[in-house]
Amino acid sequence: MNHSLKKTGHIVGVLFVAFFALCMFWGLLLVDPALKELHRNLLLIAFPGFSFTAIGIVIGAAESYAYGWLFGALYAWLCKVTCAQGK
Repeated sequence: MNHSLKKTGHIVGVLFVAFFALCMFWGLLLVDPALKELHRNLLLIAFPGFSFTAIGIVIGAAESYAYGWLFGALYAWLCKVTCAQGK
């Protein structure tokens, strides 16, 4: 199994951005004030610099992509290092 670091990083980065968008949409659907506050606080903890403004959402999406890219690249690297090469 040959995983490209860049390709895997980009794919997982895009998936993380999609998940971030889903979380933002889910936050809009919450009606209980306590759950809304919890959701907001979790987003603020997970994404430094995030706020519910246009710039803050862009920052959150960029951080999501960066986290995803790093996670995907780390996975591909670990697989390349540890997985048996089929010969």
